[in-house]
This record gives sequence, C-alpha cells and structure tokens, in this order.
Amino acid sequence: MPIASFVVSTDGENGPKVEEEIKKLPGVEIYGSEFKKDENAYHIIIVIESETFDDMEKVERQIRYMDGVLNVALAYGYFEDEYEKIEKGEIIPTNPFHGLKRAEKDAEKMWFGDDEDEKKGH
Repeated sequence: MPIASFVVSTDGENGPKVEEEIKKLPGVEIYGSEFKKDENAYHIIIVIESETFDDMEKVERQIRYMDGVLNVALAYGYFEDEYEKIEKGEIIPTNPFHGLKRAEKDAEKMWFGDDEDEKKGH
C-alpha cells in the first residue's frame, strides 16, 4: 500500500480553509500546520495512504487545485508494496512507463491553459 508525506504550502489567507478541506479527503491525515508570517505562507504536513499510486495521485491532484494552494511537495514516499504486486502480476499499472509522449502533451496543454483537469477542478 503506497504511503507518502507531503508539505502543502498555501497563501497565508487560505491556509486554515485548505486545511479544513484536506481533512475531508479519505486516506489523508494531517500531522501539523504552521503559519510563517515572514513568508505570508501556511504550511500543512500531510500523509496520504492509498491502495495504488494512481489513487494517491488523484488525491494529490485534488489538493493541488484547491483555492490558495501554492505547492504540494513530496517529502517521503513508500511504494515498494505496489512494485512487488506489479512484479507478481497482481496489479497492472495504467501507464507502465511508456507514457512520456502523453505526459509531454499534458504538460504542453497545462502550459498553454488547455488542461481539462484544471477546468473540471481536479
């Protein structure tokens, strides 16, 4: 089961609101938060535990697109269990390391403002 910790940085004004929204997400636990007056930023330490990396990525994306979120930074990730399941054939990844062209196209869409996920709020 993948588990990872992240630092979610928000603008100072929206930090508490973002923290409340994060609390509602399944598989997410908040370990602490702090307002840094000199940065006018609010930092939230979270851990996400999910069944698959794809599920974790969906939750991370929800957080990334919340109003006021400036950055979601991975601090630590443990994915060995999922890798072992992939090796045994128990899980087939949705993108088994051949989606670079798609990732480039997605990045280009985001760069030019054509990101469908962003429009949908995901």
